[in-house]
Amino acid sequence: MRKILFFCVVLFFQIGFAQNPNDCNNAILLCGDTDLGINPSGIGTDEFAQPGNLTPTCFNFQTDQVWFRVEMETTGSFRFALTPDTPQADYDFAVFGPVTDCNNLGAAIRCSSTNPAAAGVTGETGLNDTEVDTTEGPGQLGNGFLQELSVNAGEVYYIIVGLAIGQGGFSLSTSGSADLPPSPTANPITDLDVCDDFGLQDGFREFDFTPLDADVLLGQTGVSVTYHESLNDANIGVNALTFPYVNTSNPQEIFVRAIRNDSDCTDFTEFVLTVDDTNVLTDADPTIICSDNTTESFDFATIIDTLVANSANFNITYHFTAADAENNLNPQGSSFIATLIEETYYIKVIDPTGLSCEYAISAPLFVANPPAIGVPADLFLCDDDFDGFLNVTLSTQNTGILNGLDPSLHEVRFYASNTDRTMNQNALGANFINTQNPQPVFVRVTETRTSCFSDTDFNITIRPRPVLAPQEDIIVCVDAAASTRLSVESGFDFYDWSTGESGATLNEIAINQPGSYTVRVTNNFGCESALTIVALASDIAVIDDIVTQDFRNGDNTAQFIVSGPGDYEFSVDNGAFQDSNFFDGLYKGFHTVRIRDKNGCGTLTQEFVVLDYQRFFTPNADGFHDYWTLDGLNTFPTAVIYIYDRNAKLLFQMSPEGPGWDGTYLNNPLPSSTYWFTLQIPNKPLVKGHFALKR
Repeated sequence: MRKILFFCVVLFFQIGFAQNPNDCNNAILLCGDTDLGINPSGIGTDEFAQPGNLTPTCFNFQTDQVWFRVEMETTGSFRFALTPDTPQADYDFAVFGPVTDCNNLGAAIRCSSTNPAAAGVTGETGLNDTEVDTTEGPGQLGNGFLQELSVNAGEVYYIIVGLAIGQGGFSLSTSGSADLPPSPTANPITDLDVCDDFGLQDGFREFDFTPLDADVLLGQTGVSVTYHESLNDANIGVNALTFPYVNTSNPQEIFVRAIRNDSDCTDFTEFVLTVDDTNVLTDADPTIICSDNTTESFDFATIIDTLVANSANFNITYHFTAADAENNLNPQGSSFIATLIEETYYIKVIDPTGLSCEYAISAPLFVANPPAIGVPADLFLCDDDFDGFLNVTLSTQNTGILNGLDPSLHEVRFYASNTDRTMNQNALGANFINTQNPQPVFVRVTETRTSCFSDTDFNITIRPRPVLAPQEDIIVCVDAAASTRLSVESGFDFYDWSTGESGATLNEIAINQPGSYTVRVTNNFGCESALTIVALASDIAVIDDIVTQDFRNGDNTAQFIVSGPGDYEFSVDNGAFQDSNFFDGLYKGFHTVRIRDKNGCGTLTQEFVVLDYQRFFTPNADGFHDYWTLDGLNTFPTAVIYIYDRNAKLLFQMSPEGPGWDGTYLNNPLPSSTYWFTLQIPNKPLVKGHFALKR
């Protein structure tokens, strides 16, 4: 028996072809020495739904599958080995027979569904002459191989192969002593190397391969020949080429199928089809002569080396028409007159050795005038940060430069030097910071269709802004009689204040209210600077409260709680001013506080009282300490004062506005002793104390 190899050379084959081998009725016939290329795809008809076909016990084969038909020519043994393209892809198989057709397959006589990965074996499977088991699997059982078949001449067997796990195709080889039906021979075809059709040299042209049939058969009879674009199509006999046929790639492999007319045995060969001159430039880019003239003479010989590689090795002629070039008629000199209207001329190229195909190049030619651009105005721009350098948007010049030309058809580029423009290098970006002042800018406008250009240039001058010295915040006294003056540097062309005041000499204004005041100053270049001056409010203080600590025997205190927009300092009884609002060491009686705004917006003066009492008195009519009293008590007219002896006997109720107590009870002098008092002032704590009467 001769060896049969199945090569997986395509990645799929379509369900629905007339000869779809995933059905038993379309099983591929195994013949002598035949190459096949296939990948199992689809399950086709479920043959095991028929009463005469028993589902294999090892696997149900409802997966991508392919069927084979084996017709035995002689008696002997039959073996095969299936090797997956992908290692450990799980291919299972079952063998049926001997049978007469696909309707009565009966039970499988061989069945293998070992999982290579689970069983720890390779993906190779089939029949061999060493195994004795006829079934194995599923899962880990077995090594993939079963016992070979003993066959008789004339018997027919069917093999189903299913891809249980994994992907990719497989190769299959047969062996044993039994012979299979003979295959036809598809004799080798010499690769075809042909010239392209005249005209468009694109590497594609029409073909008729039927004259090659005789070379394929070499005298064989009863064999038909078809041509295909893939080995898969050739294997299953679909999509045969019809003629005339145009190649779909270059180079392209064509597969030839030879099939016996009395059986399905086939053989295959292939050849490579190459169409010359796929890289020949047959449609040259237009030659454009940029000129201010309407006509120019042009010699194609000056550019022939760019159109034809190694042009000196070819016979080259020039023609007015494609027909003249095709037929080698009316050759012209290489020089032609170009006008503003595009004309196409034709260059015929012939290899005198005959090794290369002849062809013609279409070569358009015309004159293009440079774009008529405008002269841009120089840019005079105001500096933004007083350093003489500025980020300039150059595209603002485009309108003046293009002068009405369509911007979609013209490219404007800017350069910092004429050398850069000439070399077309270092084009400036859309935003450019000048490197000198003034800064020359060189411009090139290129028409995109023709690449013709015109040049111009302009200058950028960065002008200085007015320099205004920053100012500290100032103070404005609220409701002051005199106005406060704001001023900035003089000598500029115009001043515009946020108050609405403006003028050529108005560098100073008067204000009466606090706030932020902004002035915009314009110099003789028309450049502006702005300065904001903050006027802070200040005013005389308002006393919100005077908090005193009384009855501390000469160490009384006072704290002044004030409000107002100013910054204040404090003085008591004409003492030195201090920032603190707290004073101690105050004696009883009346005092004067002065609260002064440090910003000069006025001083508040107010009297206040500190309450305290005498620790003793001497009512001896000498004019000194004859009465016990509390200085300043008259400022609290509703105060109530009671005086007691040491036995808590009420001796006297003293009036806040009276002279005090004279040391008598019912007009009788009381003896020297210690006496007690209580003082109740509304909204203040009750005060208790004692004092001495001395005689």
